[in-house]
Amino acid sequence: MNQRHTSPRSRCRRWALPAALAAAAFAPFLHTAPAEAHMKGMFKTKQEAEQRAAELKCKGAFAMGSLWMPCSNEQDLHKALQKQ
Repeated sequence: MNQRHTSPRSRCRRWALPAALAAAAFAPFLHTAPAEAHMKGMFKTKQEAEQRAAELKCKGAFAMGSLWMPCSNEQDLHKALQKQ
């Protein structure tokens, strides 16, 4: 009988492309809520951040580098976003 021997390396290569395609397909769904909050909640001015804070039913704004975020701090911002 003639059996074909496959090495672990060749088996790995066989699954590499499907695994990479699956990872690429699901990557957009693997973001975290805090990261999303930062992307959507950053404003150029303190006034813009305070307006968003009023919409979120929190108060104030805090600086994050050169940008501004709504609510008095990051913890309050995440709590307000979870209530939406």
